[in-house]
Amino acid sequence: MSEVSLLLHARAAGREILLPMTDLREVVAASPVAPLPGGPPGIQGVVLHQGEFLPVLDWAAVPGAGQPGPPKVLAVLRPRLGLPLEGLVGTPESPEGPWQDPDRDPWAPILAGLCRLGDRDLPVLDPDRLLALLHRLRSVR
Repeated sequence: MSEVSLLLHARAAGREILLPMTDLREVVAASPVAPLPGGPPGIQGVVLHQGEFLPVLDWAAVPGAGQPGPPKVLAVLRPRLGLPLEGLVGTPESPEGPWQDPDRDPWAPILAGLCRLGDRDLPVLDPDRLLALLHRLRSVR
């Protein structure tokens, strides 16, 4: 069931996604990512954000991710992770009622569910599940 009222509707890794606004610190202009030689899997590098290094997600590490386009903005998540986004669509309100089960979506392990907006079911990213995926990738390494 959804308790989120506002969502960020964006494009990332070749698809449209939703992010709960409660999980966002802010959205900033994209800046060049400094690679980390030998860095953890799933992290493409870091950017300097508010005087600290912020790790930036490598969408290629997410199973089922498409080829990402050049990032226009960076969503800074509360768990201190930057998500490169190809564009922003808007900030819709979450509809009443439960989200759909994302079991057939290749991103199911990192989703909170599928949210019905208009006539489409869009994936809602769960930052905690995304971080769990990154930890699993690190332990496999």
